[in-house]
Amino acid sequence: MARHPLISNATDLFAGMYAGRVRLMTDQNGAVYRPIPTYSEWYPGEFRSEAFDRYRDLLQHAKDGASASTLESAVLAATRSAAIDTGAIEGLYSVDRGFTRTIATQSASWEVAMASRGDHVRRAFEDALNAYEFVLDAATQSVIVTEVFIRELHALVCASQDTYTVYTAVGPQKHDLPKGKYKTMPNSPTLEGGHVHAYAPVADTAPEMQRLVDELRSEKFIAAHPIVQAAYAHYAYVCIHPFADGNGRVARALASIYLYRNPGIPLVIFADQRNPYFDALEAADRGNSKPFVSFIGERVVDTIGLIRSSLHYSGETQTIMDDLRELFASSSGSEEIRAAAVRLRDMTVNELTSQLATLDLPRAIESSAYASLLTGPHHVPTGYEVIGKDGALYLRIASTWPKAARVLVKINIGISTADDGRAELIVASSANDGLDVWMRELTPQATEVLMRKLTNWVEGELSRALGQFHQKLQDSK
Repeated sequence: MARHPLISNATDLFAGMYAGRVRLMTDQNGAVYRPIPTYSEWYPGEFRSEAFDRYRDLLQHAKDGASASTLESAVLAATRSAAIDTGAIEGLYSVDRGFTRTIATQSASWEVAMASRGDHVRRAFEDALNAYEFVLDAATQSVIVTEVFIRELHALVCASQDTYTVYTAVGPQKHDLPKGKYKTMPNSPTLEGGHVHAYAPVADTAPEMQRLVDELRSEKFIAAHPIVQAAYAHYAYVCIHPFADGNGRVARALASIYLYRNPGIPLVIFADQRNPYFDALEAADRGNSKPFVSFIGERVVDTIGLIRSSLHYSGETQTIMDDLRELFASSSGSEEIRAAAVRLRDMTVNELTSQLATLDLPRAIESSAYASLLTGPHHVPTGYEVIGKDGALYLRIASTWPKAARVLVKINIGISTADDGRAELIVASSANDGLDVWMRELTPQATEVLMRKLTNWVEGELSRALGQFHQKLQDSK
């Protein structure tokens, strides 16, 4: 089965054939188009709304417990997801889950991420976002969908797109893209095997669009469930394919009108859902609309889940972070001093490792120095405090055969808590008063004096550890 690839113009393969239509129309290429079905023909059954009702109620409950700003951010993130992935479905650019989430949530790096994809991606995204905002306004104000409205929607979706590609017998050709104007050339694509998938002929496009908006104003359609409304509006519109390009993007935005009204969300179809999306459209082509209605229903439930999970976030993280930075700015835990302490820790580990490498220890004796997140007693002189887990390093000397012994020396990096003229940092173990280190010795780079002091201190610490290890071996006789 050929899938709908949803890329520009002649390979934009949305649905178009419905078994219940009466009059056939033929375009200039001889493709046979079947007029759009009425709403009653397309979905004659009753929609089972139990899942929708449950999740709509859950969404309302979550909204009731959320602040206005948090709710607005959650719905906006869903809308931005729809706006960025709608272009990817068309093949205008590619996305992945991380990129879509970054753009949707407007995380700190979203503009950098967007710029890395190219200016054409940003322009297409902004066009789509403007279109969804236009649709949201229409839904909020109960605007009636007319041909003029759909033309305006197309002009927004394609605002920055100047050309589209037509695939001809002599190769692809670029054509100017009329915005908000119905097609003037046939756009029925040829599928693999030579079969032509028929969209409305040029001469019949305007009458078919009038039939579509009439259906969207019919009593049965207005009384229908919003999921079925969204599915029918989407499907019937792409059967016509009224514009030269951009029809898929318009269809998804158009369907969102009915979902913005109830339950208050856009239609979000992610790029990695293209295959089941096209499969459902193909089933509708064959006269079975239920898979496509079910697909739209599943996207609604998924989007509600996405928004509900977002509402768990209070939106106050940045405020809290600012307060925490202010709280710790003047304390011994300031970022500058903490960074210097971590640097001193790593220098001490490197010096221990270097000196251990110069020892000609028997192969049965294992020795190492390493920073660790292990917790335990802290050994720093009075007037200093350890910077949590990052302030610890260890010297280990051990053997298991032919004699077993183990020495583990914990060394801590401390930060001064007293304003009495002492050095800002200290390297200390339980065996001595430690090595004082001034910030001026570490920044902007470690001084030669500090390196020599550290070498001497490590020599003493290593000698003491070897003595302890030797004594344990003696005691094990």
